[in-house]
Amino acid sequence: MTAIRHRLKMPLNTCIYIFLTLSFCVVSEGKQDFAVNVNSDGTYNVVVQGVVWLKSAPTFFRADGQVFSSADGSLKLVKNTQSSGEDVIGQWEANSFLYQAGSSQIETSFVQYTPDPSIFTYNNPTVPFMLFKQRYINGANNTASNNSDSTISGFPGFLTQESTITLGYLGYAGLMFGSDGLKAGQWGSTSFQIDDGLESGPLAIFDRVKTANTLIISPASRFMSSSTWRQNASTGGNNVYWGTMGGVENVPLGVETSFILFCGNQGINKAFVSWGQILQRWHGRTDQFVKSDFTINYLGYWTDNGAYYYNVKETGKNYQDTVLDIKSYIGQLGVPVRYIQYDAWWYHYDNDHGVITWSAQPSVFPNGMQWLYNKTQFPVVAHSMFWSSNTTYATTNGGKYKFLMDGHKAVPLEERFWTDLLSNARKWGLFVYEQDFLDEEFTQIQTFLTDIDLGRQWLTQMGNGAAKNGLTIQYCMSYPRHMLQSLEIPVVTQSRASFDYHPGSTNWRIGVSSLFAWAIGVTPFKDNFWTTEVQPGNAYNSTEPYTSLNAVVATLSTGPVGISDMIGHTNRTLIMKSVNADGLILKPSRPATAIDNQLRRMAWTDFDGPDGELWSTYSDFGGMNKYGIVLVADLRANYNMTPCMAGYQGFPSSMVFPASNPNEIQPLTDPQPLALSTNCTKADFCLFYVSPVLTINGKQVLIQGELDKWVPMSPQRVTDINIADDITISLTGAAYETVSFWFNVDGKSSPVTCTLGAGGLATLSFTAGTCRGV
Repeated sequence: MTAIRHRLKMPLNTCIYIFLTLSFCVVSEGKQDFAVNVNSDGTYNVVVQGVVWLKSAPTFFRADGQVFSSADGSLKLVKNTQSSGEDVIGQWEANSFLYQAGSSQIETSFVQYTPDPSIFTYNNPTVPFMLFKQRYINGANNTASNNSDSTISGFPGFLTQESTITLGYLGYAGLMFGSDGLKAGQWGSTSFQIDDGLESGPLAIFDRVKTANTLIISPASRFMSSSTWRQNASTGGNNVYWGTMGGVENVPLGVETSFILFCGNQGINKAFVSWGQILQRWHGRTDQFVKSDFTINYLGYWTDNGAYYYNVKETGKNYQDTVLDIKSYIGQLGVPVRYIQYDAWWYHYDNDHGVITWSAQPSVFPNGMQWLYNKTQFPVVAHSMFWSSNTTYATTNGGKYKFLMDGHKAVPLEERFWTDLLSNARKWGLFVYEQDFLDEEFTQIQTFLTDIDLGRQWLTQMGNGAAKNGLTIQYCMSYPRHMLQSLEIPVVTQSRASFDYHPGSTNWRIGVSSLFAWAIGVTPFKDNFWTTEVQPGNAYNSTEPYTSLNAVVATLSTGPVGISDMIGHTNRTLIMKSVNADGLILKPSRPATAIDNQLRRMAWTDFDGPDGELWSTYSDFGGMNKYGIVLVADLRANYNMTPCMAGYQGFPSSMVFPASNPNEIQPLTDPQPLALSTNCTKADFCLFYVSPVLTINGKQVLIQGELDKWVPMSPQRVTDINIADDITISLTGAAYETVSFWFNVDGKSSPVTCTLGAGGLATLSFTAGTCRGV
């Protein structure tokens, strides 16, 4: 056989070669950064920086009631082919292997992409990635395993043996954006432990070097029916596989499932963002609905678990009167709440908490939802659980729509059900449909686990119904598969990234789950919070000592900010640090996420990373106008943070200062890191701002911004910055709102006071120290 070598059209100094061994590799400036080397027998390994990180496990497929594996030769290799093409991601080269598994023909493909650079925020020199595809040419029957948490197919699959270099891993799994089952540790046959199966999610593998070379592996399509399976010695070997979930009984003709392997060389955070940008482009997800979601942009009042009025009313009153009193109180206090959330207490449900009819109980809202909406003028976020088998909407119970019944639960099978349900809800003010208990609905309806298509159908029909009615969706109690499925459902704009709020709890720790959310274009929600420590008579018999920490985390999440105090116990001053006078949330350009060194310390307890929470984010106004924010809390050992650690590579020369003292400025460079101490606790967290150094008329100037807000330089407040002989800044907000905007000149800070005009606009001149409202 003659060796074949192809050169593809790639960026300068980057090329892909196909050798006799069918090896795909990416070469940058003469050095191999990432390769998936594929041999003629279908085995393969993953190479990073010239070192083998991962070796392939045997490929297998279940069909005709048995397992066919390359390990014992029962999976027969029929032929090998190559192809190439171009799609919305970029150019690709495919190397495909056709197998016979009993009566089924199944094709596996290694598809190497040269992606369009415009996809990426961070311009990796190679941005390489590989798709592993499984395609069932003529389908497969009798495929189910006796374990839904296993997989009926295994491609790709890797041995979990120790590598020649030390590798760590981070695996998302379980509820609330994969935060509940989050696992981190060292890669190896005994040390690698993840929550696999139905709860499984994206897996990152990384090294200890400064740049943190990072591999990310996850499903790339058919998210609701795809799983990760950690096979162990008791079930045949120390391998980890990706494939179709183990309960699926039959695979229809032509079904194709893809899994992505992305390699990044600029750290874990940036690898996740690039991985997510590929998947968003692939599935056509845009930020259109996130940007326009009213509840993501404005302050809200919440009544869900943790709230004072969760399943609790004012003494002697019903919920309708309680809501009217809440509206009156916050109006008198001058808190610009713009919408309200109603939780599970408002509709008709059965003893298992399944929804019977999604309409108000007369004892809750005697005058009805529409009457209350007309009185309050509050847009509504409305909670819903799984559907009861007794639901009045089902044809079997005299309703109009087909439902699949399974024990005490049911799932709608028609898109028109969602269209009609949500259309009616628009009349009483619904803006966001909150779908809770996604995990229970998925795992406790058996057909979801046996049918390869039903899960996707359920969520896309729900999404289409919302889209037709101009609504968005919040997910709660979601597994990673639900969140990955939202890549195809752009009206899913937000999702819970933490367990339920309870006063005094740690549900504010969302720095890791927010990274997953940000990567796929969904805003993380930390849940509601109290703004004062003591709220008499609360059902939790608890206090909230960390009111400010909850408020700053909610604001830096870029998701909803929802207060949940009892009447008479709201801290207006604290709330106004998050919003403008109209209730618009003043947020950064991206969610605050745990820095790479925090993630790596989760994998290696001896790693030089922060022993506590150290998150970073920024506001980006284009060009070199980037302003950083660093949040430090519950730090149990001193730590020095460089700008590189915070993800501020490429930012202009900057100074850093604590939010508590704008005069305390210092350079932030690698030789001059920010010294953090154990004084950064939960009750007294540390917040730092990073501003570029400007020279105006021979003076060193820092734009420090609106320092009485958590985010002093927010794109929701600052719409333009022009730097020349003067600094002119365009501001926006409520009509006639007063804004105190700070500058530091040669080490001394002082404000310029602006009063916005009738149109809510103003232009500030630094040199004149004046502001002109419009």
